[in-house]
Amino acid sequence: MALAPSPDSSLAAATEASAAARTGQGAFWRLSRPYGLALGIYLASRLVIVVAANIGSAELPLWKQDLWQSGPSWYDHLLRWDSEWYAGIAADGYRYAGVPNDPNNLQSVVFFPLFPLLSRLFAQASGISAAHALLVVANVAALFAMLLFYKVARQGCGERVALLSVAFLSFFPGSLFLSAGYAEPLTLLFVLLGFALLQETRFLPASVCGGFAAATRAAGIVLAPVLLWELWCKYRHEPVRFVLRALLCLTLASSGVWLYMIYLGFTFGHPLAFSEAQSAWHGLTSPAERLSAALTLQPFLHFRFTDFSASGLDQWFFILLLAGSALAWARLSASFGLFSAGVLMLPYLSLSGGPLGLTSMTRYGLLAFPAFIALADICQKRLWLCVAIVGFFAGLLGIYAALFSQWYWVD
Repeated sequence: MALAPSPDSSLAAATEASAAARTGQGAFWRLSRPYGLALGIYLASRLVIVVAANIGSAELPLWKQDLWQSGPSWYDHLLRWDSEWYAGIAADGYRYAGVPNDPNNLQSVVFFPLFPLLSRLFAQASGISAAHALLVVANVAALFAMLLFYKVARQGCGERVALLSVAFLSFFPGSLFLSAGYAEPLTLLFVLLGFALLQETRFLPASVCGGFAAATRAAGIVLAPVLLWELWCKYRHEPVRFVLRALLCLTLASSGVWLYMIYLGFTFGHPLAFSEAQSAWHGLTSPAERLSAALTLQPFLHFRFTDFSASGLDQWFFILLLAGSALAWARLSASFGLFSAGVLMLPYLSLSGGPLGLTSMTRYGLLAFPAFIALADICQKRLWLCVAIVGFFAGLLGIYAALFSQWYWVD
């Protein structure tokens, strides 16, 4: 006959179970707390944008009448400039009218497809407009990207530097485009996921993330040389294995570009339409002309030392982030430095030689996340400097959001 458990043994078992549950809950909170702090820092920066955009829409006139408007709500003020193009692609697909010979013949093929495609799918599934779907996809991607950014930074530099890195990136003026209807949040998400996988030496999944990043923005292709470097560091003593893995990983990491080229070839008969169409956006300059001008440093010949407008600050942020990239290489890792420098040099070499010069570099620099980690690593023991940088960034972020809400150029 089985003996029934005594009251004392039942009480002890219940006590142990309760203690185990409390221990498990405590461990969960210890692990999740820093992620909550990172998310709180990011959301505080979004509050700056929301308040500033509402003030801008109430106090500033529209830059120009009869501009595209996605709706009357406050969040519609985050759908400006490129958002109009992305919304059109998501709603009606791409259109291409041949190589442009008119600077007013702007064409949508310059925008890579993954962001408008995901927005179109979400719009169809949810029943909201394609324009509003852009905001949902961008903002959800930005939330996950910021959590991954904290994880990647903490892996190499610890919790203090990681939280400070999140603060610098979150309040950076260019982070406005993490909340607008732009592709940068999705690109940043895939890039950071790729780096998180590389930290675990999972090369194939990281290569797939590179392919998704490249399908969102051309800058995503910069993850490919980082993969090549990491593979070389691991397999340099096994040349055959290195070559085979490198070929597979580079094919996957560049897939976003060559699949888009295949689509353009089949649809419009012009695989390089996305590159050729850029000429209309840059004063009908050819890719070769822009590259030549960039290599001869012509964008710096027109450096505007007294221009403190948004476009004037682009040049200063470009230099700051280039310096941060060098520091990332020296203080963090070659992979961080290579990627950060690469995402800055790609638009510099392909676009900045045109009439716009260094314009938009603040937005492009948003993807140079290692530069923010390097900056945090330098400033971590100087509280006053950290507060000053975040405060300066936050002020500019508010100004950018107010101007952007009414179609003033801060892109």
